[in-house]
Amino acid sequence: MSDSGEGSTKHMVPLRAGIFRLPDTPEGKPVLLGSRCPKCGAYYFPKRHICIGCGHDGLDEAELSARGKVWTYTIAGQTPPGSLVEAPYALAVVELPEKVAIRAVLTDVDLDAVRVGMDVEITLAKMKEDQDGNDVVSYKFRPV
Repeated sequence: MSDSGEGSTKHMVPLRAGIFRLPDTPEGKPVLLGSRCPKCGAYYFPKRHICIGCGHDGLDEAELSARGKVWTYTIAGQTPPGSLVEAPYALAVVELPEKVAIRAVLTDVDLDAVRVGMDVEITLAKMKEDQDGNDVVSYKFRPV
């Protein structure tokens, strides 16, 4: 890629802002951004303003763990209209150590090998390109 001229450098752009932070280095991992209640310590994803556990208003932003375990999953055999993923794919609920359940697509996995309790980690996947040629990315989880 040429670096001459304005707008010629390709970047990663989150599919949805505020859900995760992009890594600082090519080897780094994205960080899921949730909320933590300063009163009772409960975590949430996506971010919330009010704790459903104790009712406290005004939660703090919190970085969530990069690793978790598949709590449950399904193998999708059809692609919904407008989807950015192609069937078949595994859709999982991943439980993080903070006791937060994250719905996510699994990637880099043999669909026959997916199982409850599988250790997984966050990664980024290109979903599409925007009008400027930037990679629009989202988080997914892959086996550890």
